[in-house]
Amino acid sequence: MSETVLVQVPDLGQGVSFYQALGLALEELIPGREALLSPREGPLLLLRPGPGGVERGPQRPRPEGRGFARVRLEEGRLVFLVASLEHERLRLAKYGLAFLEAGGHLLLFDPGENPVLVRGGP
Repeated sequence: MSETVLVQVPDLGQGVSFYQALGLALEELIPGREALLSPREGPLLLLRPGPGGVERGPQRPRPEGRGFARVRLEEGRLVFLVASLEHERLRLAKYGLAFLEAGGHLLLFDPGENPVLVRGGP
């Protein structure tokens, strides 16, 4: 079983698209109910419809597929670790995701207004 982070988003389709743009792989989709996304490392991401919020979720079996992002949960927000912050700036702009630069990382908000940090890794 793998650690899971539950993220509430008002629109499941928009939430899935947002997190896929950040490098997660969609593993399971139950329309209108939930979507399970997988990073290369870190907790699985379980999206459910709701007004926004991030919390620890139920344990889930880790799927065989996986995306390329590394994910952590820090102080109630998601943190994505990337090899190159410059490359990530370009990729986020390509997908039309707005972000702010703040002290060596990028700050953006998912469709549920949940804060997401993108940091360059070692």
